[in-house]
This record gives sequence, structure tokens and C-alpha cells, in this order.
Amino acid sequence: MAVKKYGITWWGQQWLKAFTDISDANRLPRGRTYANTGRAKNIEINQNKIKADVQGRNPRPYKIKIDIPLFTEKEKEKVTSLIQNNPMFLSQLLNRELPPTLNDACAKEGVHIFPKSWREFKASCSCPDWAMPCKHLASVIYLVANEIDKNPFLVFQLHGFDLAEALEKANVGVVQQ
Repeated sequence: MAVKKYGITWWGQQWLKAFTDISDANRLPRGRTYANTGRAKNIEINQNKIKADVQGRNPRPYKIKIDIPLFTEKEKEKVTSLIQNNPMFLSQLLNRELPPTLNDACAKEGVHIFPKSWREFKASCSCPDWAMPCKHLASVIYLVANEIDKNPFLVFQLHGFDLAEALEKANVGVVQQ
């Protein structure tokens, strides 16, 4: 079986970086194995909520729920303004690239695009494992990293912020997701 890579882009890596400090380092490799073997299914992303089913040892898949903190209106305005005032940000976003300098500029404004720690999420799994995140949650986190690699706008969507719509309303340009 070929080893799949997760977090290929720098922004996908930033997403996964929040999970490097978990107390049981074995959770991540086991979660990656679950992701590689297709055990995570029916992944739904609706704004800042992620739901999925992950097949474990039991016949019934475990139910996964992850909530990412929403951006405030002020945070959304700051991000939109930063992009409006820097054509390079917009240019790179139009090429489906998330410029690291936009991430830095947002951080200076107190807006964190990426989680600093997995503890920022509200997450639950119906499995009996006490660890957080469990291997089932970790598998979904890896698969979401792949989606973020493909579409950096998803990082904003996960905070309840439709960046493309905000830029269009601000007459910054038409952005297709």
C-alpha cells in the first residue's frame, strides 16, 4: 500500500501543526492509517462544523463531530481589508494559493487562520477511547488537511467565513471556489 501524504502545501501543514503536541503521539499515526485505509466516510463540512463516520472495530461506525471557532464580524472585516489593500494577496488567492504573508498579516491583526492547538476545537467521538483526539478524530483531521491542500478557501470556511463572497461584496474581484 502506498503511503499517502497529508499537508502537502504549507497551508495544509499549518492545519496539521495544531496536532503535533497531543499527549499520546501514537494517536496520529493510527489516525493516519485509518485515513489511508478509507475508514473515515461520509465527511460533511458545513461552515465551521465537520461530521463524519469512522469505521473502527465495532460493526457500527463511530460518529465524529468537530466544531472550529467562528470568526467574529470584526475578524472577517480585518481579513477582507488586508486582501483589499494588498493586490498580491488577491493574486495568489485567485491562483488557489494561500500566501504565508497573508497568514502573518492576519496574525499581526489578531486573526488566527490556523489553530494554534487542537484544544481550540470542540470535538467528540462516540468511541469509548478517553484520549482526545482519538485515532478516529485524527483520521478526519488528516482528510480535512487534504481538502485544505486542494482549496485554501476552506480554511476560511471552517471559521464560518465565505471569503470569496466577502471579496465579491467588497468589489475586490470575482473569486471562484
